[in-house]
Amino acid sequence: MPGFNALLQLDVAGLETFADEWARVHRKFGVVEPTAKDRQVRNQLNNVAAYFATVKGWPTAAGLVQHYLDGSGKPVEVEPQQMMDQIPAFRKDVDGTLKNDVRERGDGPFTTGWSSTAPDPGDGDSSTEWYYALNHFQYRLVGEKEGDEITYHVEVKKRYDWGIPSEHRATVSGGGPGPLGMNLEQADIAHLHSSGMARDFDVSGTSDEMTVHS
Repeated sequence: MPGFNALLQLDVAGLETFADEWARVHRKFGVVEPTAKDRQVRNQLNNVAAYFATVKGWPTAAGLVQHYLDGSGKPVEVEPQQMMDQIPAFRKDVDGTLKNDVRERGDGPFTTGWSSTAPDPGDGDSSTEWYYALNHFQYRLVGEKEGDEITYHVEVKKRYDWGIPSEHRATVSGGGPGPLGMNLEQADIAHLHSSGMARDFDVSGTSDEMTVHS
């Protein structure tokens, strides 16, 4: 029942959007004084970034954590083509959108709705890095369809934040990416934004144009 599934996905996406907006509105930047706990968490998260970079060899995951800690809030650009090459689950979702959405459309320009995708750590080291770098993120396809030829590009976006319902982020612990057996709760990492010791930011990117045929 494609219609029912599409409606279900829309409903879930709507609930996640509502929850995200509620959380963001109620968590402003730098509105409370930093505590000793904030300083401890910041130091631990900085160690996580170093661990990602030097031990795991994950420059993207390390760079995003460090950018959060730097506190500028400036947007960060990523390369969707590289992400598709390194995240098989993302490539599969894009191919699925082409097959099940774009190919069912009539000729002419198109813009798909935003869809959620996420790396599967079971797919290997590169997917695991992106899992810790972004976890879930949104993508859409924009282009033109002419007969059996589809010319398109892929756009991605993500709000890099912690403690937001739809992001599905787990506790950072010694059993996962963190060194020294540390445990970092989402709420504690998110509080760094509230205390001005780190800052949320937008991640986005647009691929080069691609062409496929039926």
